[in-house]
Amino acid sequence: MNLQEAKTQLTAIRDNLPADYSMNSARKLMSSFENYKQISRTLGRELSRIKSGIRSEFEDIEWDIRSAIKGTPKKEAESRFIQAKRHITDDINRILAVDTWQSPFDTFAEEL
Repeated sequence: MNLQEAKTQLTAIRDNLPADYSMNSARKLMSSFENYKQISRTLGRELSRIKSGIRSEFEDIEWDIRSAIKGTPKKEAESRFIQAKRHITDDINRILAVDTWQSPFDTFAEEL
């Protein structure tokens, strides 16, 4: 999979994330997360987490979603859902911002 194909798939994932919390939405978020994780790992062979700017850990996101799926207590489940969705969205946006396989830090190093 090349970067452009990955960006297309990631855009579709991001644009179809569930808007509001419910147990059904949390399950859908988990499915979207699994798809995002697979694409990210595929890209990871050529595009490191540093180059893409990804900051979230997969385990942390997965834990938040699993807590949201459990649904109790509701306020915490809703908070975890929102946090997981935010991490996924932010990470996808960082990947989408990558124009080439060049690290954003390469530009900084060139200026020195």
